[in-house]
Amino acid sequence: MDSTGCVNQRRSYNGELCTIRYAGKVAGTTGEWLGVEWDDPTRGKHSGEHQGVRYFTCKSKNPTAGSFVRPSRAADKPRSFLEALREKYASEFEEEAARRKLGDAASGDSLHKPIAISGKIVEEVGFDKIRKQLAELQELKIVLLDGLRVAGVLAHEGSAEQFQSACKEIEQTCPKIVELDLSRNLLNRWRDVASICDSLKRLKTLKLNGNRMDPPVGEGLRFERITELQLDDTLLSWDEISALTYQFSSLTTLIASANQISYISSPLSSTITTLTLEDNEISSLSSLRQLVSLDSLSCLSLRGNRINKIYESSPDEASPLRFSKNLQSVDLSRNRIDNWLFVNQLSLVFPGLQTLRISGNPLHDQSVGPSIVTGLPEKTMTIDEAYMLTLSRIASLKMLNYGTITEKDRSNAELYYLSLIGKELSAFPESAAREILPKHPRYSELCEIYGEPVIRRATALTGSGVAVNPRSVAARLLRIAFCLRRELPNPGNSVMNQDNALKEEVKVKEIPRSFDTYQVKAIVSRLFDLAPYEFRLIWETDELDPVSKQNIDDEDGWDSEDESINPSEPRNSSAFVKREVELVDGTRDIGFLFQSDLTEARIRVEVATQSYVEHRNM
Repeated sequence: MDSTGCVNQRRSYNGELCTIRYAGKVAGTTGEWLGVEWDDPTRGKHSGEHQGVRYFTCKSKNPTAGSFVRPSRAADKPRSFLEALREKYASEFEEEAARRKLGDAASGDSLHKPIAISGKIVEEVGFDKIRKQLAELQELKIVLLDGLRVAGVLAHEGSAEQFQSACKEIEQTCPKIVELDLSRNLLNRWRDVASICDSLKRLKTLKLNGNRMDPPVGEGLRFERITELQLDDTLLSWDEISALTYQFSSLTTLIASANQISYISSPLSSTITTLTLEDNEISSLSSLRQLVSLDSLSCLSLRGNRINKIYESSPDEASPLRFSKNLQSVDLSRNRIDNWLFVNQLSLVFPGLQTLRISGNPLHDQSVGPSIVTGLPEKTMTIDEAYMLTLSRIASLKMLNYGTITEKDRSNAELYYLSLIGKELSAFPESAAREILPKHPRYSELCEIYGEPVIRRATALTGSGVAVNPRSVAARLLRIAFCLRRELPNPGNSVMNQDNALKEEVKVKEIPRSFDTYQVKAIVSRLFDLAPYEFRLIWETDELDPVSKQNIDDEDGWDSEDESINPSEPRNSSAFVKREVELVDGTRDIGFLFQSDLTEARIRVEVATQSYVEHRNM
């Protein structure tokens, strides 16, 4: 039996889709075999090679995408486009119609003649519902035929007359379709796809995800009305995809994810405005250089690739990578970006960048900075820190990780970033600035906006009495000493008094005055490894409060004419205590709580009692 004519045909066995890549004998066995590449690459056993002999090559790079099956193995029945449409949207009604037709034939037409009442024909009960539902096929605008074993206009090869008749029936049956999903079917010929599209005069969106299409060469087909094309997991090469876009004269959105693409070797149609290349194998932005000529491109998604650098090799200064200013939205999430120098260059590569997604990269699994800079043990940065350190490096951003950036977000982030640069400069000799500052290209710009950070190097510390420039970063930051008293473990049965049983931990942090209490508590939670809402923050002010009614009365009745007593000193200091103010949860800036001339504060961290926690969680 000669089965070579079935090579490249699509088949389905027990619901598993595949493409026939080989037909013939296999050494060491008897009879004929079909070598198939499964759409699910984990379904097979090899890559087309058996006992050292290669019989076919799979498009998938997975080593277990192929296997051999006998030609006699029964395949699932393919469907035509209209068979799948009726199966999905009108099966129960067509089955009812077929049952009634068989019943009419069995019982005789006389029993099922139209009923006339006062000379008017009344349709039989039930058929009006069927006809109504079938008529609704003509109103369908969004049609999903994914996974229904659609082979094309016809289920099998037919004559030209049958093909043309089927196309005409498609046009009459569902003329209003705007969006069509033919994903994960048995399609492989672009001629069939083009004929279906030509029959649907209003079609705009076409989804062919998961099919295994033949290369679109030599067919001269045109898809005039399609504006969005989805080709996910089709395993088409980039050159095939590129050539295909020129056959879609109105195409604006192209989605070609999960196609093993590592390099963009040819340009696309200039009509493309949105391009999605997620879950491919791109490792550098310079691999996309062929796309810089797309002046209309406004949205680019590279999520889930392997990107970890801008340039594959040393950058060419004469021809830097730079996209059109019209490209405003870029998704780089879930790649392999692991350094801030990459982020610093994004504004150069994408000069029009306004919307960025960059979450899920190793960059955010690092610490904010080494302990010599932050003064804290190295810990993975929080989501808030990653957010601030990203947006502060790109001045043009308006949205980051789906969140809109407010003016307050930006000022907080840039102040925080500038303070870290100041700490880094303080941690090293002055001569190191020439190596440090190039890593922070926005430093001069931020200094113009907020003033230069105070540099306190160990060899030249400034005194606390030095006046603070009101425009400087120091004037916008509050240096807070957070104090927490923890219980010490009691060794054995030794007797310890209350004071000896406690150890005070002090952590100092500079915080923007525009932070609210929630943000401050998030910082404290990280500093002391405390769970949120399980502690209180008490500001220990320098003001004194009376603790007895007598002192309260004395203070209220103070006689300013009595010059023998200094009013700034309480007459009984033992009856006065420092005023304490709790930082109550809220969105108001802490700058409203601390006066503008206050640059340092001490805040006591009190671990809340169980009853307090339960009350907060109610």
